[in-house]
Amino acid sequence: MASSPASGPAWADRPPAWALPVTLAGDLVLVREPGVLACVEAICVYPNGFLFYLLIGLDPARTPPRAVQFHLRTPEERMSAARLRVGYSNGQVADSFESMTSNVTPGKAVLRFSGGHSVIRSDARCRGESMWWVSPLPPPGPVEFAVFLQPSAQPAGTAHIDADQITRTAARSQTLWEGTGSL
Repeated sequence: MASSPASGPAWADRPPAWALPVTLAGDLVLVREPGVLACVEAICVYPNGFLFYLLIGLDPARTPPRAVQFHLRTPEERMSAARLRVGYSNGQVADSFESMTSNVTPGKAVLRFSGGHSVIRSDARCRGESMWWVSPLPPPGPVEFAVFLQPSAQPAGTAHIDADQITRTAARSQTLWEGTGSL
């Protein structure tokens, strides 16, 4: 059952309202170099996926400010905007660009923008804070987070977490009432 990217099934679009997540400290540094910091902060784990917080801070003199924004309107903006990937040990890769244009397939990993903002301050600092929904839960093995800050075939940085940490945390998540739709 495929669905459109604008109106996918509930499990693919957002965290479930029927469950209480458990927070796992992410603290995964993707990029740390002069003028650029990108990291995965808290990871809120649900029975059917996880929401993570991404922080990107940069010096606009070194990196284009669009690099902290994820809203893509034109092909030109797409070339300068940030991009994320989350990869599972079984070879599945969820990509932030694909999530805006592709159909959802049950069982295939999805990565959805779930809110956030970018701030370019008058003191020449640029900061982007965003939330990302990933579903389903990962299979055993490493989960890789990758960030692309400029058009490139290679990520600006990556970090890993063991899927076991996420799935053990998911087991502690509480179901508040029976959810609608599948996990």
